[in-house]
Amino acid sequence: MAQPTGALSSRVRSSQVAATLAFTGVYLLFCLQHVVVGSGFGEGISLGSTALRLVGIGTSLVFLVRAGIPGRLRAPLVAIGGCLAVLTVSTALSEHRLIAMKFGVRYATQLLLLWCILNILVLHPNLRGAIGRALVIALWVALVVGLGGRYGIAWIADLGLWFHGPDAVRYLPRIIGLYEHPATFGAIAVVVTVMAAQLHDEGAIGRPTLVAAIAGTAITLVLTEARNPVLPLLALAAAFTVTRRGRQRQLALTMLGVLVALVAVMIWARYDELTSASRESLATMFSLGRTYIMRGAFDAWTQHPLWGLGPGVFQFLTPDFTGGRFLRGELHAHNLVLGILSETGLVGLAAITSLAAVLMAPAWSGRSGASGLRWMLIWLVVMLSLGLFDFYLPFYGFALHISVAAGLVFTHPRTEAPA
Repeated sequence: MAQPTGALSSRVRSSQVAATLAFTGVYLLFCLQHVVVGSGFGEGISLGSTALRLVGIGTSLVFLVRAGIPGRLRAPLVAIGGCLAVLTVSTALSEHRLIAMKFGVRYATQLLLLWCILNILVLHPNLRGAIGRALVIALWVALVVGLGGRYGIAWIADLGLWFHGPDAVRYLPRIIGLYEHPATFGAIAVVVTVMAAQLHDEGAIGRPTLVAAIAGTAITLVLTEARNPVLPLLALAAAFTVTRRGRQRQLALTMLGVLVALVAVMIWARYDELTSASRESLATMFSLGRTYIMRGAFDAWTQHPLWGLGPGVFQFLTPDFTGGRFLRGELHAHNLVLGILSETGLVGLAAITSLAAVLMAPAWSGRSGASGLRWMLIWLVVMLSLGLFDFYLPFYGFALHISVAAGLVFTHPRTEAPA
C-alpha cells in the first residue's frame, strides 16, 4: 500500500533535519583543536584532529565494505594516492623530518576526508543540502563564539578556548570564530556563501539558508577585517558585471560597489597597522611584508626544486630565506602555488594539479551540463583568488570546506552523461 504523500514528505524532512544536525555536530567536533587528548611529534594531539582521523578511517572502511570503490571514484582515488605518495617521499627527503611528518600527517588526513566526502556525495546525493545547511549553521556558531570573545562574555570566551588558544586575544577586536586567524575565518565564510549559492541554484537548499549564509559572511568579513577573502567576491562581481546584461548586471555592479566600500572600511580600520612599515615599498607596506615572504618561498623552492623542503617546513625556516625577518613557525608562503612549491616542489604541484583536474573533469567534459561548467569556473576563480596572497590549505577548517566544494563540483546532479 502506497504511503500518503504528506507522510512521505514529513519523513524526508525529518531525515534531512537529522542529517543536518549530525553533520553540524561532527564538524564542530572536528574544530575542537585545543582539547588535548594525547601527545605526539613533540606536542599535544587534539580531540578535533583525532576525530578527523577516526571518522575518516571509519567511514572509509564502511563505504569500502558496503559499496566497494564506485567506478566514478577510481580516478580520484588514483589522484589522491599520488598526492599521498608525494607527501611520503617529500617527508622522507626533508632535512626537518619531524616537522614534515607532522604536517604530512595533517595533509594526509585532509586527503582522507576528501575521499570520505566524495563517497558521501556519490553514494548519497540526497545529503548535499544537509551538508550545506550544516556548514551555514557552523558559520553562525563561529560568529557567536567570535562575538562572545570580542565583547567579553565569559562563558562564550571560555568555550572558545576549546577551538583556539588563549593567544587569540591578540587579534581583538578582529574575531577568529572557531579558527586560527581572522583571514582563515573570512575565507571559510566566503566558501560557505558560494557553496550555498550553488546548492540553492540546484534546489538542494531554500532561500532562507542562502540568505543566512550571505548575512553571516557579510558580518564575518566586517568583523574579521580580512582583505584577502574579499578578492574572490570582487573577481566574481567584476566578471558578472562584464558578462551579464540587464538586472543581473545592475546587481553585479551594486555588489561590486558594496565590496569596494567594504575594502575601504577595512583599510581605514587597519590603517595604522598597514602603514607601520611606511619606509618599505608600497606593495610591501600594504601587503604586511608578503613580498619578502613570497620571495623567500620562491628561493626555498629553487634550492629544492623537485620535492621541496617537506610538508609545512617553510614556515619554520622563514627567517632563513627572508634575511632574518619574521618569526619561526608563524608565517607560511602566503601564496597557493609558492606554498605548494616550497613544501613539496614541482612533483607536489603536479600531483595536486592532477587531483584538481580529475575533480573538474566531469564539468570540463560537459557531463555536468552548462550549470556544472559554470560552477566549476566560479570555484576556480574563488580558489585562485584566495590563493593569490594567502595559503589556507594547511588549516583543517578551510581544507574541509574546499573539499566539500570540490565534491559538489565533481558530483554535480547532471554528472551522468545523457542516454
